[in-house]
Amino acid sequence: MIKPLSAATAILIAFIGWHVPAIAFPERPLNLVVPFGPGGSTDLIARALAIEMSKTLGQQVVVLNKAGAGGAIGAADVANAKADGHTLGMLPVGPLTTQPNLRKLSYSPASFEPICRVYSNPQVLLVRKDAPFKSLQDLVAAAKRDPGKINYASTGAGSVPHLALAALTKGLGMAAVHVPYKGETEMLQGLLGGDITMFVGHPTLLSVHAQSMRAIAVMAPGRLKEYPELPTLGEQGGPPLHFEVWGGLVVAKGTPAATIAALEQACRVGTSAEAFRKQLDTLNTPINFMDGKTFGTFINTEFDRNGRLLRESGIQPE
Repeated sequence: MIKPLSAATAILIAFIGWHVPAIAFPERPLNLVVPFGPGGSTDLIARALAIEMSKTLGQQVVVLNKAGAGGAIGAADVANAKADGHTLGMLPVGPLTTQPNLRKLSYSPASFEPICRVYSNPQVLLVRKDAPFKSLQDLVAAAKRDPGKINYASTGAGSVPHLALAALTKGLGMAAVHVPYKGETEMLQGLLGGDITMFVGHPTLLSVHAQSMRAIAVMAPGRLKEYPELPTLGEQGGPPLHFEVWGGLVVAKGTPAATIAALEQACRVGTSAEAFRKQLDTLNTPINFMDGKTFGTFINTEFDRNGRLLRESGIQPE
């Protein structure tokens, strides 16, 4: 027979329950940090997702651009933010897996709680529309004719565009000068202004700027369905290098599990929304959702792979 609670015990339980407040999340608008300048692919994807996640979370998700150091400045801001889930980062492969391999930073992949992967996109080698080369062979021949005249841009030392072109030029045996920029928009301006010869970027840029730039090759195992006429590096006798830019949401380490779950669900719903899918179709960027646990494993695998590629490509740690 179960004995009834004494009056004192009942009062104690009521007192304890009354003093344990429910955790409300989110309590205020959220900040979504993009570690590059406005107008680039990462920024456009983040802004489209922020709109959809705001609907699910019931609070506005505000995009903040914090460019510099190949994305490491914005990533560090996210890692050092209060671990309450109100500061997220839309971090691509570079800030998460190449920059921590390249230099001593205030963060590493272990500094974050993964929320979800959002997208992944194979990279293409881009030149100006009026460039004198239309194939990989033309580019190599131009580099041999004019040593030291070929250069390429990236979003910073150790970024995916830098790693991809360092690996490519080494594999082709051609000399080229690396010119770092703060973001995709600046790289594009440099290319169109004639300051640089080439860079590696999203197919999105090709679709938006088809009148002013040309793609020479795709850095993927096979051709892209959007550009079936564009050959791979391997098809043109180049090294069979595969590079893609992916990105996803993370928060600071130590964020409560319930908060992470709420953000993951908002990301899942947001990436499934018709408006978001239409926006990424416009950007020619495939949605490639991963839940937080799977994304965390993926980040660690990419961190190890890109560290090896950095060493093999001769990009020295600072």
